[in-house]
Amino acid sequence: MLLPEGVIIDGTTGAVTPETRHYTKRLSELRGLFQDDHAFAEAMDRGDAVVYEVAEYRKENSDIFFGTTTMYPGKVGKEYYFTRGHFHQRRDMGEVYYAQSGAGILLLESRDGRAEAVEMRPGVCAFIPPDWAHRTVNVGDDKFVFVWVCNPQAGHDYADIQRKGMRLAVIEQGGRPAVVDNSKYLSS
Repeated sequence: MLLPEGVIIDGTTGAVTPETRHYTKRLSELRGLFQDDHAFAEAMDRGDAVVYEVAEYRKENSDIFFGTTTMYPGKVGKEYYFTRGHFHQRRDMGEVYYAQSGAGILLLESRDGRAEAVEMRPGVCAFIPPDWAHRTVNVGDDKFVFVWVCNPQAGHDYADIQRKGMRLAVIEQGGRPAVVDNSKYLSS
């Protein structure tokens, strides 16, 4: 039998207590995803920066799990740091992102080619429909922290995004974030 439990989430740091899993993604793990390969090499010359961290809370045999993603500020050339991006393995399961602190943009893409962007700021709760790829971008000068909730059976499918990218990217343009077409996107 599952029992209730209070979980503390620090909306500024992304800490989850108690935490059942934690992992870190570094810049080197996002190789090939940024638009400018030369700028990526220059960024790597400065060190293998932490781009984001994920803290998770999961109860065995539960139909939901949740956690936080804490994204660090930074850019590769003009392109803001982002998460790898993924579809769910289970095409019938969506997800929810709830912004806690900082500023971000959620990029979404349906399998039939529709692309959307949702501005993420504290208090915004984004609905990610089933079978939409999603990637989050930190567009601020501070950490961007959001809470996510989904079904543990949803799974992650990174292959399509790794192979062809996402249709949209977020770059700094005129000192502000701008959502643009991704120059590295492969349409087939």
